[in-house]
Amino acid sequence: MYRLLRNFLFLFSPEWVHYFSMNSLRLLCRLGVRKILRSMFVPKENVPSEVLGLRFPNKVGLGAGFDKNARYLRELECLGFGAVEIGTVTPLPQAGNDKPRLFRLPKDKALINRMGFNNEGVEVVRERLKKWKIEREN
Repeated sequence: MYRLLRNFLFLFSPEWVHYFSMNSLRLLCRLGVRKILRSMFVPKENVPSEVLGLRFPNKVGLGAGFDKNARYLRELECLGFGAVEIGTVTPLPQAGNDKPRLFRLPKDKALINRMGFNNEGVEVVRERLKKWKIEREN
């Protein structure tokens, strides 16, 4: 199944696949699969951790840039991440580099990222983070 899905997704650009996958995850979460996903992706040693005075639910974090516009924070929580670093956010929105800007290296099982600092700007991201924080507290 994995190989079939992978071959299908590799027919499309990596950037398109990223957004398609994340929007599909969002849809699944809205359809009520959130609790099932959380139970599937809880790290085996789910031990809270503290670093420099910050408390995290576990030691598994997602590095900068995967969700640079803070669009998918609720969905990424379902995948078991104890922290998500959103990445570079500029004062004003900017498009980043011209496409294509994300390249697969299938033999190396890697990607080359030449995205630039494409993001929706600090005000949009700030509002999303505020909304996410309020939803988490309720």
